[in-house]
Amino acid sequence: MKPIQKEITITGKDNPVVRHYRKLRDQKKIRQDEKLFVIEGLRIVRDALQYPYLVKQVFVTETAWVRHAGIMDFALREPVQMIHITDNIGELMTDTEHTQGVFAVCRVPEPKSVPELLSPDGKYLVLCQIQDPGNLGMILRTCDALGVDAVFTTGCCERYSPKVIRATMGSVFRVPVADMPNALNLLTTLRECGIRSYAAVLSDKAKSLKECRPGCGCAVWIGNEGNGLPESISNNCEYHVRIPMQGGAESLNAAMAAGILTWEMMNCQE
Repeated sequence: MKPIQKEITITGKDNPVVRHYRKLRDQKKIRQDEKLFVIEGLRIVRDALQYPYLVKQVFVTETAWVRHAGIMDFALREPVQMIHITDNIGELMTDTEHTQGVFAVCRVPEPKSVPELLSPDGKYLVLCQIQDPGNLGMILRTCDALGVDAVFTTGCCERYSPKVIRATMGSVFRVPVADMPNALNLLTTLRECGIRSYAAVLSDKAKSLKECRPGCGCAVWIGNEGNGLPESISNNCEYHVRIPMQGGAESLNAAMAAGILTWEMMNCQE
């Protein structure tokens, strides 16, 4: 374990450390090139500090230092750099309307390969071309709550953007996720590992979730908010499943649909 770095204090808004944080907050390319991302808020920073090897820096405003002394004491025991900032600098760094004055820079964890994440009786969710950050974050949070073994994303919005991170409410640190560049290759890999794929589609030909319940050794595929799953994907899945609906709505929000399907999958013992 690395030794704890000394605390430092920053009072100037043009300090390069502050500018770097704001670049990471605002620019996807910087996040991807440096394999770093930012988080904001007392709760998510507390969650991140459970994995100190992922946390590079913690920023705390003058007001937050007094108000949240407990988390600051905890942070000082970890191998992270503690940075004191003024309340004014906190206002420059925030991505929310009312900041809590607690921020951090985190390292993107090393990705695991697909075979490392798969087991014959595992339960998985595959997200294909999800573009709304709130949906992606909410789905990851739901997967964390329900105990999904792993999530695979293909063609989705950036997982480490501030909006996605905020919507996960800390689940980003707990859910195993693998980003896959090619959905058809992922389908093939799942099949080779004995994992059956269930395509969630809006089709009368699909079996109702009441009749066709995915369980152990399954992966449920969720498609784009507006267009659903590409036919090239759904046509190659072993099963097609739909959520039965009795009202007037034609479809459900992607995060809501993922929640229902995941709940059924995690509660099926077959």
